[in-house]
Parts: sequence; structure tokens; C-alpha cells
Amino acid sequence: MKYEDIKIDHIPINQKKRPGRKLTSYNWITVHNTGNPKSTAANEREWLTNPENETSTGWHIVVDGKEAIEAIPINEIAYHAGTSEGNSTSIGIEICDSAGLAAEKNAIELIASLLIEKNWGTDKVRTHKSWSGKQCP
Repeated sequence: MKYEDIKIDHIPINQKKRPGRKLTSYNWITVHNTGNPKSTAANEREWLTNPENETSTGWHIVVDGKEAIEAIPINEIAYHAGTSEGNSTSIGIEICDSAGLAAEKNAIELIASLLIEKNWGTDKVRTHKSWSGKQCP
């Protein structure tokens, strides 16, 4: 799965999850895991705009075994890393637990396509834990 293959379904600009501020320079890709064994990429995208979701947490792209959805443009800040530096310098990618190895394969292909596009090595891939110490599943 390449970046150009992902579905675009951006959440509205708002102060909490998508402030609309541009990433002036992103230098990293931060990989997360949803920690939800029953959720799909579409479910995770819908959760971002669910009125019951009162967190400020967001991410750029979510991947499952069938599709990838971009919820926040990769050239904008998303609150996913737990630190200001991580949020303002990296693209956040969530992998859905529900799809197991198929989701991981799609995420690897997506991340590889972004690395190739930026002419980066794998040293530019980080985990949530590397920013904030949070044990992301």
C-alpha cells in the first residue's frame, strides 16, 4: 500500500484535534497501535469525530488489513506523540490490531513508500514510546 493509495477523509479543522497548523518540517514517522482488537480503520476514523470522544488525540493515517485512511493531512500537526516535539515534527500512523499481520504488512508498505518519497532511511521511524515513554501496544 502506497501513500497515493490511501483514502482521504479529513476531520474538520477544530481547536481540539485538528488545529490546522502546518508542520513546518516533519522529520519522523511515528508508529502507533490502536490497542483495540475489534476496530477497523473506518471505525478509528469515525471515533475522531464522535461527540463522545473528548480527547485531543488525533493522528494522520490509520491502517488496517484492507485500507488506509488519512484523517489529518500529513503537512499539518496532529496530537499523537505525547510531546510537543513529536507532534510538531512527525507523521502519526496508527495500525489497527483487528487485522493482525495484514494491517502490519500494509503499514510497512505505507511507511516504506513515505521513506522512499522523502529519501529517508529507517532511522526516521519512531515509536510512540520513544517520544513520551507511553507503552503503545
